[in-house]
Amino acid sequence: MKERIQNAIDLLTTNLGEGWFTVLEDPKSEKFIQFTYDEGYGLQIDLPVVALQPEELPKAEKLMAEYAIEKIVVNPAEDDCCCCGEDHEHGENCECNCGEGEEECEEVFESFNKKIEDKKVAVEIAYRVFKEVYGLSDDTSINVTIFR
Repeated sequence: MKERIQNAIDLLTTNLGEGWFTVLEDPKSEKFIQFTYDEGYGLQIDLPVVALQPEELPKAEKLMAEYAIEKIVVNPAEDDCCCCGEDHEHGENCECNCGEGEEECEEVFESFNKKIEDKKVAVEIAYRVFKEVYGLSDDTSINVTIFR
């Protein structure tokens, strides 16, 4: 599992440009962790709280605290557009066309999210999430999806 994670992070961070995204997922349990990568910004980890079962959340909080990764809370009622993240109200001048028949997002979104400077640390965190938070074994086959 760890080698597969390493290969995915290496591949993701060799891409040029902005807006790269990868999901590492156990296909059986659908447990996942995701990363974004922009050539100019770097690598960022993202573990949405919605992906966690109630008993996994305290494990994730403890693990992420070891890496100074805080839980970020996005409240669409107070923040930017919930569909595209731009600085405008939902439905206004939005390239994602969120005003065309889509309902405004009202749910608060929580995620463990932080820029990771060292790829080795990113691999370590992802591996530990699968092992310690999700309780998966080393022989778990992880699917890797990379898109832009």
